Amino acid sequence: MKIVIMGSGAIGSLYGGLLCLSGEEVTLLVGRKPNVDAINKRGLRIKGVLGEHTIPFKATQNSEDIEIADLVLITTKAYDAVEAARRMRHLAKKGTYFLVLQNGIGTEKKVAEVLGSRRVLRATTCMGALMTAPGEVTATGVGITELGSHFPENQDMVEEVVAMMRNAGFDVVSSENIEGVVWTKTIVNCGINPIGALTGMTNGEIYNDKRLRDLVIKLVEETAHVADALGIELTTKDPVRYALGTAKATSENINSMLQDIQCCKQTEIDAITGEVIRLAKELGIETPLSESVYALVKALESKVTRFEKHEDKLPPLSVDEVERAITGI
Repeated sequence: MKIVIMGSGAIGSLYGGLLCLSGEEVTLLVGRKPNVDAINKRGLRIKGVLGEHTIPFKATQNSEDIEIADLVLITTKAYDAVEAARRMRHLAKKGTYFLVLQNGIGTEKKVAEVLGSRRVLRATTCMGALMTAPGEVTATGVGITELGSHFPENQDMVEEVVAMMRNAGFDVVSSENIEGVVWTKTIVNCGINPIGALTGMTNGEIYNDKRLRDLVIKLVEETAHVADALGIELTTKDPVRYALGTAKATSENINSMLQDIQCCKQTEIDAITGEVIRLAKELGIETPLSESVYALVKALESKVTRFEKHEDKLPPLSVDEVERAITGI
C-alpha cells in the first residue's frame, strides 16, 4: 500500500517507520527541514522498547510532491489537522483514504468536511514515543491502537488497514464504536494530561500522589458526565478505574501535553478539555474543575510558547499550588 504520513512527529514517525519496515511504500511528510534532511541523509532511526532500526525512505516538506496515495495518515497535533487536510485535498479527489490518528474530539469530522470526502477513518493509540533528535524517534511504551470510521461504507478499508498494521507489529483492533473509543481516550486525557502538564510529573507520579489522584478522579467524573449526557457508549463501564489503571500501567510516561510544554509548544488542550467544556455549556452542564485546569494550561502555554529556546523553562507548579488553583481551597 502506498502511504503518506502527514505530520511526522513522534507518533507519525513511529507508525511510518514500522509500516515501511514491514514492506509498505511510505513517504513521510515532515514540517521541519532538520528532520527532512536527517531522514533523507541517513534514514529514520527508531530506538527504545521496540528495538533499534534505521529505515531509509523519502521525506519531503512539500505536499505537492505527492501525486498518488492509497492512504494518508494525519498524525499532526489536533489543531493542525484541518490545515493538513487542506494540503492533501488534491488526493481526496483521486479516491485516497485518510486516517486521523491523534488526540481530541471531532477532528475527523472537520477533516471529512474540508476534504469533501467520506473516505475518512479514525484511530486512537496508546503507543508512547518521543522525538529525541532530528530524524530519531524513541519508542517509550507499547499499547493498543483502535481503528474505525464514522462512515459505515469504510468498514472494508478499516479491516484492511488493521491487517496491515498488525503485519507491521502493532497491537491493533477494529471498532464499530469509534465514537466511544475516542471519548474513552479523551476522558483519560482530560484527567491525566493537564495535571502532568502543570506539575511536570509522569503518569506514575500523578497516580502515586493522593491529592493529584483525587483531582484526576474529579476531572474524569466531570468529563464522563458530559459523555453520558451526549449518549456516548464508552468502551469501559468504570471511567475512573480505567483512567487510574491507565496512569498506573503507563507510570513512566511523560504525557503528550507535558511533552509540548517541555518543548515550548502549543498543547492540544483546546481539542481535549476545551472541547468537553464547549459541549458541556451547550448541554447546560457545569464543569468547574475542567474550566480551572483549562485556564491554567492555557496560561502556561502562552508563556512557554514565547520562549526563544527550550532552556528557558518555567518551573512546574507544586502539588499545593495545583490543588489550590483548581479547587480554590
